[in-house]
Amino acid sequence: MADSGARTDGPRLVSTTGRRAVVPTVVLGVVVVGVLAVRVAGTSSAGPLDRALAALVPMHHGLRAVVGSAFAALGDPVPVVVLLLLTALGAWWGRGGRGLALVLVAPPAAMVTTSLVLKPIVGRTRGGELAFPSGHTTAVASLAAVAAVLVLSAPALSRAWRTGVVIALGVGVLAVGVSLVGRDVHDPSDVLAALGVVAAVVGPAALAVDAFADLGSADAAGPGADEVATRRLPALR
Repeated sequence: MADSGARTDGPRLVSTTGRRAVVPTVVLGVVVVGVLAVRVAGTSSAGPLDRALAALVPMHHGLRAVVGSAFAALGDPVPVVVLLLLTALGAWWGRGGRGLALVLVAPPAAMVTTSLVLKPIVGRTRGGELAFPSGHTTAVASLAAVAAVLVLSAPALSRAWRTGVVIALGVGVLAVGVSLVGRDVHDPSDVLAALGVVAAVVGPAALAVDAFADLGSADAAGPGADEVATRRLPALR
């Protein structure tokens, strides 16, 4: 549940309980990325574990191939831009400046970390292209993680709604990751590393947005401050 209190930009994106979970989540994400990066650095073929896991989710024929291709395509540039814009609009409507700032900061930071930092450093290739971590997974998972933060901190949503939406977002990310593996676009280690990047980036980004918003709220406090309160979603129970 989000922190309560009179703030000109609404309650924080990360609650007190959530803030305590940020550091362990970041550490876990960094460890996952680091361990996998050491194992696959400079390679161009899947290891035994990657091959064994990929063999569990083949999506080469029939309906599974169609469904897998559809989910895998969600990480392509055009769908990602569309999802980013939709998420930004929803964030602005539901959480105002804090929500919009998170959407504009966290997913791009995760994507840049994956594509411009880690991929060249690790140098793991697949089909002649840098593959580790998965850029498709990073894009979709970072947007889903941001949406989860916004939903979990939405003051007007009931616990049942928040839980249901977060579970749905998690299932969607899982479907994209499995589809990328099943369609032979990425190895499981590429997908898992992308999730590690998202875990390491989104939490600190939300804390940073809260910190800057709180500073602005303190500066704006005074007569008339309530007039610029963040817009809230209608209560859903």
